[in-house]
Amino acid sequence: MIRLLKILFVCSAIMLPAGCAETQKGPNMKGLKISDLAPAGQRVQAKVLHTTNIEVISYELPAENIASLDGIWRMLDPGSLRYNDSNSFAANGLRAAMGEFATFNKVSEILKSANATKLPATSLLMSDNQPELLRITRMPHKTIIPYIDRQGAIKNAEVGPGIIGLQILAGQIISSSMSPRTDRTSSSAVSIRQLASIRITPAILAETEGVAPALAERIRESDLQINSAGIYAIMKPGDFVMLCPREYKPNEITAADRFFTKPGPKPAIRVFLLVCVSIF
Repeated sequence: MIRLLKILFVCSAIMLPAGCAETQKGPNMKGLKISDLAPAGQRVQAKVLHTTNIEVISYELPAENIASLDGIWRMLDPGSLRYNDSNSFAANGLRAAMGEFATFNKVSEILKSANATKLPATSLLMSDNQPELLRITRMPHKTIIPYIDRQGAIKNAEVGPGIIGLQILAGQIISSSMSPRTDRTSSSAVSIRQLASIRITPAILAETEGVAPALAERIRESDLQINSAGIYAIMKPGDFVMLCPREYKPNEITAADRFFTKPGPKPAIRVFLLVCVSIF
């Protein structure tokens, strides 16, 4: 009996420290809050990403039917647009005007009656000041093209191969006087935030996808933005801009010829409707 008690005493002495050590491993979480675990110092504010959704609807209209667009121009407002150079814009053979949601269906009906073919739409979800290129067609080879620069100067540019398109830049307009405490559910706050400046510029840009950054930078040196033919508008959801050639002149080479006409046995002109769908 005495020997059994000695054995039990020795076993208890061996196991007791191990049990205590195991008990002391876990931290004491009593009274600890999640906020106590955050690192000390200045907290980084989350950056709000502003985006503007532009839906681009394009048509191909037989060149001989361009006079059918006169009914559309009478409904739209060219005075709502701003031009980088209004005279050079017209000299490049272009015409543009702005409309509201109420007139959009009427515009679509006139285009349909003029035998315009509706092409697949393109949706651009654009971040502030991040340009997007609306692709029209490819320029497969290096080419010298003339265009009308500012103040009517005729210039020649060596461009390509690359993409012919419209470079679009969006920027939301937010009043600097808006207080951080402004109730953003109020009508005044919403109306201020739901405006965007949309810039549209004909451009021919080199394809640099998959190219090393250093080489891509050199390739982009031949990019061409025809800023003299650029326009911009202050838009709200539902507004749209119509952009197309002023008239069809097959023997002239202007920005309209490169960007808005389709040559061939049955020549056609391209009509673009850039619709502001949403701003958030």
